[in-house]
Amino acid sequence: MPGLSVSDLKMHYSERGEGPPLVALHAATANGILMGWIADDLKKQGFNVITPDQRGHGQTANPASDLHLTRLVDDLLEFLYVLGRGPVHGFGYSMGGGVLLYAAKRQPEMFLSLVLLGTNYRHASAERISSIVGPPDQRQGKVREVFDPETGIGVGWDSPVEAFGSVTQPSLIICADRDEFNDVEDCLQLYGVMPGAEFLVVPHSDHLGMIRHPVVYSALHEFYARIPHK
Repeated sequence: MPGLSVSDLKMHYSERGEGPPLVALHAATANGILMGWIADDLKKQGFNVITPDQRGHGQTANPASDLHLTRLVDDLLEFLYVLGRGPVHGFGYSMGGGVLLYAAKRQPEMFLSLVLLGTNYRHASAERISSIVGPPDQRQGKVREVFDPETGIGVGWDSPVEAFGSVTQPSLIICADRDEFNDVEDCLQLYGVMPGAEFLVVPHSDHLGMIRHPVVYSALHEFYARIPHK
């Protein structure tokens, strides 16, 4: 797995396929390897799929004192600059989708299209996080680090939905009707302010259930068949 020097770290990544670049970002507590389920499929659709390990995940260390979303956004934008193949297509699952969305808000010219799977414009409330992963004093390991109320990914994940009206490229927002982390209504609000967005609700599915879901695969195939790849 090669690495690129980004700010204060070396960000490791893998590549699959040839064609226009597509950067796929993993969920919290995961890594780029675990994006293989979608990377292999996107490779077959003619993309060069790049799956980095984000800061503090996989083989990419975190020499900083926090994992704020804003820091991960900085990492992604610098990674794309150093990679030198932009603009790119972006795919983000859960935390990866949040990083991608906020990066596109800051520098929309870096992205040709976006797919946001199981993510939202705002982080889940502290009460909701506690109901899913337990109260802060009972969390361990990577879960404790990622969801820390002061140093975790929720810090900086707080822009109002109206702020994303500048994200105009073709986008596909996919949410599950039983997602533990996100409400369909919030995702619908995001769809309403993004001029180029499409919206899909995956029925009878929770947050993890969207992975390898046939409805997701079908929607992605149709989406990428409609939009320009370059």
